[in-house]
Amino acid sequence: MTDTKRPTARKPRAYLPAAERRQSILAAAREVFSRSNLQGARTRDIAAAAAVNQATVFEHFASKEALFEAAVVQPLIDAMRGMHERMETYADADTPDELARLASASSQRHIADMMEIFPLLTAALFSEPESGRRLYSEHIAPLIRERGRVLDGLLREGLDPDFVGLAIFGTLFAIAMDQHFGREAGGGEAASDLAELTRQFGRMSTGGFARDKRVP
Repeated sequence: MTDTKRPTARKPRAYLPAAERRQSILAAAREVFSRSNLQGARTRDIAAAAAVNQATVFEHFASKEALFEAAVVQPLIDAMRGMHERMETYADADTPDELARLASASSQRHIADMMEIFPLLTAALFSEPESGRRLYSEHIAPLIRERGRVLDGLLREGLDPDFVGLAIFGTLFAIAMDQHFGREAGGGEAASDLAELTRQFGRMSTGGFARDKRVP
């Protein structure tokens, strides 16, 4: 008697409502895009990460570019706006000391946010030159300028608010880059440094970095 083996039954996919399935695809896409950027990412890798087939991906998103826009660009814009809105509270400060107090309450969150969005930011800006230029000119640059203008009334004479906004953004970006590439992601060292990073960022942002050599 011939022993015929029956094919192993495939495990059925877990059913998710359409909205939850879309969110799982977006989460998988963010992970893949942050590793491989727009050009290098493959939809089959995104589908595998989301535990769906490619046809399901394209049921929710018309193209890989549309998925990139929804998974990377729009969350990045939303995060940048959130950072700017928190900085608007600084406008309530009347003195540098008051500014330092208000800044300390949100600087840690600004740094943590930039560390979180850093992979998306680099993917969105550098995956494709034209889309990166458009993202910067239409969304990021205006927020950077507004960030400096929020502080305009508190700046020392001669400081350009647009430059201050750019300097603050650049410092946050540099901190996130160092944490991302210079230390193990999520490691204890990076986490324990966050309070000190916040303290140093606050001191430099509100007092500058040059030593006061004036003689009393």
